[in-house]
Amino acid sequence: MQAVSTGIFFNVNGKDVKEKNFDPELTLGYYLRNKLGLRGTKLGCEEGVCGSCTVVLGTWDEALNRAVYRAVNACLVPLFHVHTTFVITVEGVGSRDKIHPIQDRMARGHAVQCGFCSPGFVMSAYALLRNHPNPTIEQINTAIKGNLCRCTGYRPILEALYSFSDQSGGCCGGNKQGGGCCKDEEVAGTGYDAKLLTFDDFPKYDPTQEIIFPPSLRTYVDSQNIIALKGDRVRLSIPKTLDQFELVKKESHTVISSGLITRLLVAFRPDALTVKWVTTKYVKEFNEIIVTPETVTIGCAVVIQKLSETLSTYLHTNMQPAILDLSKKYSSPQVANFATWTGAVVTAPKALRSVSDITLLFTILDAKLTILTEAGFSLEIKIEEFLQRGLLSGETVVNSIFSRSDNRRLFCFKLGETSEHDSTLFNFAALVGDDSTRAFVGLGGPPKRLTELERHLNERKSIDQSSLLLACGLPVNAYLEKAISRLIEFLKADGDCGGLLENSEPVNYLQFYKPSLNESVGRPIANYFNERTITGEALYINDIKVHDGVHLGFVLSSHAHAEILSIDPTEALELKDVLGYFGVEDVPGMNVPGLSLVNVNFPDDSPVFADKRVESVGQVIGVIAANDVVVARRAAKLVKVAYRPLPALIELEKAIEADSLHCDIMDFGVTEDEVETMFAECDKVLEGEVYAGAQEHYYLETQSSLAVPGEGDEMVIHCSTQGTSFSQLMIAKVLDLKAHKLIVKTKRMGGAFGGKVTSATWIGAMCAIVAQRLKRPVFGHPSRSDDLVMTGKRHPIYAKYKVGIDAEGKVKGAHHKVYVDGGWTKDHTDGVTTVIGIKVDDVYDMGTVRFEGYQVKTNKCSSTSFRGFGNPQAKLINEGVMRRIAHEVNKSTHEIKKLNFNVEGGKNYMGGTIHSDAHTECWQCCELFSEFERRKMEAEEFNRSSKTVKRGVAMSSVRFGLPHTESFGQGVASVLINLDGSVQLSIGGTEMGQGLNQKMMQVCAEALKRPVDTITIVDNSTDKVTNSPETGGSQDTDTNGIAVLACCEKIMSRLQPFVDKHEGDWNTAVMEAFNAFIPLQAIEFGYPNRKQFGVKDDDAAYNTTGACAVEMEVDFLTGYNRVIRVDLVMDVGESLNPAIDIGQIEGAFMQGYGYVTCEKVTYNKETGHLHQNMAGKYKIPKGSDAPKDFRVKLIGVNKSYGAQVYSAKGIGEPPLMMSCGAVHSAVMECIDTYRKENGMHDFVETVSPLSADKILELCFI
Repeated sequence: MQAVSTGIFFNVNGKDVKEKNFDPELTLGYYLRNKLGLRGTKLGCEEGVCGSCTVVLGTWDEALNRAVYRAVNACLVPLFHVHTTFVITVEGVGSRDKIHPIQDRMARGHAVQCGFCSPGFVMSAYALLRNHPNPTIEQINTAIKGNLCRCTGYRPILEALYSFSDQSGGCCGGNKQGGGCCKDEEVAGTGYDAKLLTFDDFPKYDPTQEIIFPPSLRTYVDSQNIIALKGDRVRLSIPKTLDQFELVKKESHTVISSGLITRLLVAFRPDALTVKWVTTKYVKEFNEIIVTPETVTIGCAVVIQKLSETLSTYLHTNMQPAILDLSKKYSSPQVANFATWTGAVVTAPKALRSVSDITLLFTILDAKLTILTEAGFSLEIKIEEFLQRGLLSGETVVNSIFSRSDNRRLFCFKLGETSEHDSTLFNFAALVGDDSTRAFVGLGGPPKRLTELERHLNERKSIDQSSLLLACGLPVNAYLEKAISRLIEFLKADGDCGGLLENSEPVNYLQFYKPSLNESVGRPIANYFNERTITGEALYINDIKVHDGVHLGFVLSSHAHAEILSIDPTEALELKDVLGYFGVEDVPGMNVPGLSLVNVNFPDDSPVFADKRVESVGQVIGVIAANDVVVARRAAKLVKVAYRPLPALIELEKAIEADSLHCDIMDFGVTEDEVETMFAECDKVLEGEVYAGAQEHYYLETQSSLAVPGEGDEMVIHCSTQGTSFSQLMIAKVLDLKAHKLIVKTKRMGGAFGGKVTSATWIGAMCAIVAQRLKRPVFGHPSRSDDLVMTGKRHPIYAKYKVGIDAEGKVKGAHHKVYVDGGWTKDHTDGVTTVIGIKVDDVYDMGTVRFEGYQVKTNKCSSTSFRGFGNPQAKLINEGVMRRIAHEVNKSTHEIKKLNFNVEGGKNYMGGTIHSDAHTECWQCCELFSEFERRKMEAEEFNRSSKTVKRGVAMSSVRFGLPHTESFGQGVASVLINLDGSVQLSIGGTEMGQGLNQKMMQVCAEALKRPVDTITIVDNSTDKVTNSPETGGSQDTDTNGIAVLACCEKIMSRLQPFVDKHEGDWNTAVMEAFNAFIPLQAIEFGYPNRKQFGVKDDDAAYNTTGACAVEMEVDFLTGYNRVIRVDLVMDVGESLNPAIDIGQIEGAFMQGYGYVTCEKVTYNKETGHLHQNMAGKYKIPKGSDAPKDFRVKLIGVNKSYGAQVYSAKGIGEPPLMMSCGAVHSAVMECIDTYRKENGMHDFVETVSPLSADKILELCFI
């Protein structure tokens, strides 16, 4: 009888851990967070895509006699994988008391906004520095390739991490060689600083100060017993020897290596299945790498990163570049450091649609596999034969064997939706020799050999495009054409395929701002909670520890439109730890609270739970409550819902045809007769269309709430919401309680961007309903896949315009019909349509204008608020209009824009006067700052010499009126002075990464003349401040700042005499004022006093303006783009904090870039199911997409308005409009240039996003 043990031994952050009898399905991420309480490891997607959960695994390499460190996704790694491993989390890297240089540089270097992604970046960089203390720029870029950030735009993260490299910095290398920084010289005498900070005075990185590899792991003598683990559904055996493996495998166990594929397939299944696994992880023979003069043998348990490293090192140098390039584009470092190569190879024979890079590499290299048969014999088989026969019953892949004698040149080509870190749609490889070429193509399933192409190349026939395509013997498509084009480049360049677009070069960065002499306001002070987030100390909703917590799983509709016939939770309720099912019948109050009078925003008919019918895939029907979140989610999928399908409108076009509207048509401006009369007087009348798709918020923290019931119907709800008062009022209506019974708290959000208002509130309401019933704390935090399906996105639009112009292209009038896809409920559609209508003239004088807004109802998830709130759509409409005019009058779009600008003192078509406006100054400055004319000519010259790669340079601008009018434009603040002199500040706005709290603390510090570190904001809570509007719209610095100033002025009017009496001794003055019965607290509302400064009540108090110049490059063989250079010039008044404002500008730019390029939202036209229903299917910009030359300038002009807070202006949204306008326009310049050179001269209507496939479609490629 084989001896068996039931536990593993490992070390976490220097502490030895023994864990026994745990579920084999338990991931390292859940264990670290829930068992050890290490909440710095964030779970953002649980797919290994976002990198927020990154931790470092250290193992001792006996051959190297040192520890080797690997960054991995804790959400994917099973706990059983860390036996005898050193696990390091962000808490083990450093703390606020002893901060690590990586954490220090990111925190003080402004590389943190919402902070949810920050621990993951720290850990990826930490693994790199542990292995390479002086990394190259390329190594840094590669290390963080698997980490996503939605807030910063990546520049400050890259800048902080580049400082660890000798190659860092801009043209002077970050002053690595001394002699001063060239950035100082560039701006000498201008009054501007060109850097927020340098890293020269930061503590140097000293690898000798790192936590050592635990001696306990080196001296640990592992038992040779099989480890046996038993969970609810999975039984796992962990053998240590080959004999043990063979013994266990005979018991009908499924063999897993990393288990990545098998475990995910099981995890996605909700049913109560029973499976047996045996892992190859700890069998010595399966982990061996044997190099001889003839071959390289790699064991089946070797991870992909080690595979590519070994092959590129020991195979011929002719193969090294292609192997490294292919591995760089394969997934992320975290996945490559964990996943083994065997999963891809073993599943390939049955994978009829998937395309595998690993399988292609093995095939082109003619690898051999050693197979262990069921009878215990070893069988050696070529990879091509294996892919035909597959793995037979009872067989196991032991290793792979590669020849070292092959010196042919290797070419590999891969296409995904984006250029890297993406699943493969198509791949191609060729091994080129004098007369022995091999060629394969990946079309789905095993790679297909191209024997005729091999013969063609071996016979040295013509290598032109048409003859090679013919030799392939395949139906010609765009993918194959691209591959052959690149192969031709490779052959002609003797192996150097230098024509490929590369996004791996370092970023150059400049941030121009005017320094302030103030003590607090105007200084680029790092956000006060940066160190907390970067060390893992900061708490988000799902990090809060409560006793006896309950978790929700969401039962979602699988139909776009259907009647609910029955709901049967029986099977779900039978699962262990399930506490109940809750739906519409459990709502004690209003199921549609958005229609109540206390909703002062826009009437919203969204229900909390579906009632008798569903109108969208992903609509919440009910929730399952359980003691464990994994169980809750699994049980939710077991709830059986019977439907009677009803007709559904999925496509916006069909909904328009069906006249499916939420409400009456909205119209602004003149009548239709008036605009038609104007058209009759114009030289030309042009018509066109614009389509702009949706955009997913992709906040790294999914929607999250925690409802904690108290006594007497009281309840505290911790909610990741942008509107605590809105959430309080709505949830009170749902519970049939008065609002004073509920306290809604928001400490911080892990990103929001407008997406955490209504959705956050309804999830908070679900938690509250269950908490009220069970009398226990209830968490509600959907998985990433559920969040993607059940929450709203930016409104897609279809616009038809008719514009009248004179002979020169000056607009005389316009008629816009805009169809706004609101989804199945109103949500924020009324407000977004209103904003599109008000801003439809954008920055232009368009004369006589009529706007018609159609709020279209479709059976898709309800569209909701998103950063920009209708302005980006209006911007894209006008980019289309300006391009159309330019095409008609044969001028550049740049000229037409300048011709039609509205200027200060003018009026927009709604009658508002433009004032406090620096649009003209920003545009002129940007033209000079970006060297626009010179670079435009250089791009044209480049295009004349480049056939397949084109460049475009374009500018766009923004005029954004602030703050909002009516009751939306107000804020609230509370200031409390404690007897020790410290100050507690509370504001109505919520912190979501935009730096609002930090700015308000600086405003308070300046007003009270106190150091900013004596002031704190703990959270936003409705028992401190109430009746505050939702945070968003770029106005909260104004509205809350005015309230803060009012509080400070009231307090200081009473306290100042005591301060003067004691000659500035603050603490003594506070104590004496207290003893004199002087109130040391105040609460005030803030709103801009327009009348005092001669501004109408319905006019913008002031305008934030800016201009942006973008240079883009598009490869028309692949459709991929890259940003070469960006210059952003903005008037933000006198910035309260230049670092925060520049961070908002850069982050908004990248979000706008994503909106018009890579971020596609598409649905199945028949069923209404979202295609991008997993984190890996929705493509937000990556670090490699960040502009290669990123320049921001805060222009110093005096365009302030008296009611502004210290003459500052709002910033959060305006840069996004410039970004999407300039990027879209620049990409269209590339497209237009390519089309003209290929005989296509007709006008291309505006469509967004311009993804790789859309670009090729527009060019008929």
